[in-house]
Amino acid sequence: MIRVKLRAWTASFRYPTFQSGHQPTLPVPPPSTIQGILSAAKGEPVYLTELPYVGYIFRSEGKGLDLEKIYALGKVETDIMRREFLYNAELYLYLPDEWAEQFRRPRYQLLLGRSSDVATVEEIKEVRLKEREAPVGGTVLPLNLGVSGVVHALVVEYDYSVTPRKARLVRPFVVLPFPRGKAPRLKLPYDEELGVGVYLHRWRE
Repeated sequence: MIRVKLRAWTASFRYPTFQSGHQPTLPVPPPSTIQGILSAAKGEPVYLTELPYVGYIFRSEGKGLDLEKIYALGKVETDIMRREFLYNAELYLYLPDEWAEQFRRPRYQLLLGRSSDVATVEEIKEVRLKEREAPVGGTVLPLNLGVSGVVHALVVEYDYSVTPRKARLVRPFVVLPFPRGKAPRLKLPYDEELGVGVYLHRWRE
């Protein structure tokens, strides 16, 4: 297994089906963002349901609020959108070894949300994670693990064979920010450097 560390100045993950003049951000990326990053690195559509496993941990140093002008087609006036963003963001991906080469030379820009949220690869390293009871967070978890938290229906992957793209798989998840105090605990592979357990999603099973 390898761990790929990405860093970006900003990140923004849209709330599903949220439509208003204020656009909040999820505290962690949905699985579809991970699909987009892997697809950009490889240079072709990647489907998470075809991977043996994928895990991820996200953390940032805080949240800010940006103002954007929205120019709608056919309208002279503009609208102002208040959009939340996360700053000094880090994303750790846990992937099969063969993904190391894709991230050494990614084909396209790696994005943590919008086109302005450009990420760079800081580190690719082999890791061996031992299973133990550990705090969890900075990721999304399936409901059947029994962890309490905010639940969202999130897109796991999009179908890129059609235009416009369509959601191919949607699942409910508990969305957990990175733990900075008391946190749920589960028996999971443990990353000693980050101090958290890593849930490995296996969507093809």
